[in-house]
Amino acid sequence: MEVLVLNNDYSPISVTDIVRGFKLVFKGKAEVIEHDEENPIVTENTIYKRPSVIRLLKYIVLPFKKLKPTRGNVFKRDNYECLYCGSKKNITWDHVFPKCRGGQNTWENLVTCCLDCNNFKGGRTPEEANMELKYKPYKPKYSSFLKNIGSSKEDWKVYLF
Repeated sequence: MEVLVLNNDYSPISVTDIVRGFKLVFKGKAEVIEHDEENPIVTENTIYKRPSVIRLLKYIVLPFKKLKPTRGNVFKRDNYECLYCGSKKNITWDHVFPKCRGGQNTWENLVTCCLDCNNFKGGRTPEEANMELKYKPYKPKYSSFLKNIGSSKEDWKVYLF
């Protein structure tokens, strides 16, 4: 089970496991904001709330979190689907401006692409190959990756969206 960690100002910081989340609460470094009422943590002497969302009691100044355009991060940003045809099979990545012509590994130049579209496009730009991207590639914010992690958890949505 995962726990969403909020800074003192309720901004999302990270996601941690239940053990680390409970330790932060138990040591008095965080408070439980949302908890699982059906599954408390039961010990010999006490019953504790099982945290789902916790808030740190002291504000933590975080260094700027730089997201690198790795294959996995590009796939997450593009929701694991080809930005040319929408397929979710045989996914790879593609340089919008071809690497063989000087294209760089930047957020704005990398997109998720299926193998068929990638082979068809070859060393051409989408315009030259008469292909259209669903949207222009962009550099995502760190919080958008937290949103993807917690998209299935109802009690997190208030703090992420």
